[in-house]
Amino acid sequence: MKKTPVFFLLPSAFFLSFAFFLLPSSFLLSQSPGRIATTADALAATPVFFHGRQIVVRQPITGSIELARLDGTAKPIFIFWKERPAAIRDPELRGEFWDLGRLQRDDPRFSNYDFERVLEAASSGQWPARDRVFVILSATLSEAPLPPAPTIRAIALAPDRYLEREVRVVGRFRGRNLYGDVAQPLNKDKWDFVLQSADAALWVTGMRPRGNGFDLDPGARVDTGKWLEVTGVVQRQGAQVWIDASAIRQASAPSDVPIEVVVPVRPAEPPPSVIFSAPVPDEEDVGRGAPVRIQFSRDLAAASIANRVRVSYTTAPAGGAPPPPPAFTATYQESSRSIEIKFAQPLERFHVVRVELIEGITANDGQPLAPWTLTFTTGS
Repeated sequence: MKKTPVFFLLPSAFFLSFAFFLLPSSFLLSQSPGRIATTADALAATPVFFHGRQIVVRQPITGSIELARLDGTAKPIFIFWKERPAAIRDPELRGEFWDLGRLQRDDPRFSNYDFERVLEAASSGQWPARDRVFVILSATLSEAPLPPAPTIRAIALAPDRYLEREVRVVGRFRGRNLYGDVAQPLNKDKWDFVLQSADAALWVTGMRPRGNGFDLDPGARVDTGKWLEVTGVVQRQGAQVWIDASAIRQASAPSDVPIEVVVPVRPAEPPPSVIFSAPVPDEEDVGRGAPVRIQFSRDLAAASIANRVRVSYTTAPAGGAPPPPPAFTATYQESSRSIEIKFAQPLERFHVVRVELIEGITANDGQPLAPWTLTFTTGS
């Protein structure tokens, strides 16, 4: 049977609980958005980036109230409503995005949610692996027509509406994704930079960010926060959206920017943890020149990683000592919340290697990462 997308409308009392205010731009300049405007395709493509975050999307919804999900997604994204909705036109869906595979089945933070019906529908009742089944919790709908003129937020939410069209948008210069506003690197040009406004951000490519009275460095945080007007054509490849710029000039910060003030009720953030590594623990016959990648559940404070990664050998020839520790570099990748360890020379053959993350690494909010150890055995 063909599924018919349906939309819902929240009771009128719900809308009365939201207040809209005009906040001065000086306040907005110092704030990072607590919610991320994106697409359902991006949620499914880069779930680790959105895991545990407030999101907003524009996407048809299918199924029943008890088992609603976003329609037309490559992987299932189920919806748990904050309160029962009804039909609505032109809606935005807002809530907390979680990858079930990155949670424990008995996680006490989610004891009020019954995931069993989702598991039966998506994975024959089994707890899913990572990057397979997703949920949006405490979900609400709000009627929010797109503005007549293109904006960064409108393009981020509905890129297909503007695809291959020339647009002119205004936003804050955020460098080469220095604040983790977008999920994936663009890697099209050395001058690629992110432009951000409200709860949305887009990559800009094709032009160096300089002009009359300004010359900005995408790698320098000191240059971020400047307002720019960018003219260009909207492009999309898979889940990634960007503007191919044809003109850039300085812009003035809006004197009054309407934003919605929302104080979400959500579970307390847990400490960061390791959610994936390559190689996996105790793996054998690992390539001697392959990098080690360690991915985390939350964003880390990049500065806290310095001098807190150790690599050593634990095996030794008979009667001898283990080889000296290998030389390496450890780099934190903000876009994927991961540490990449590259070795200056191939590792020793047929040795057990130990990688340690020692005490002192923290999340951006200061919560500590527990010390963690990975061991694996090299091949020939």
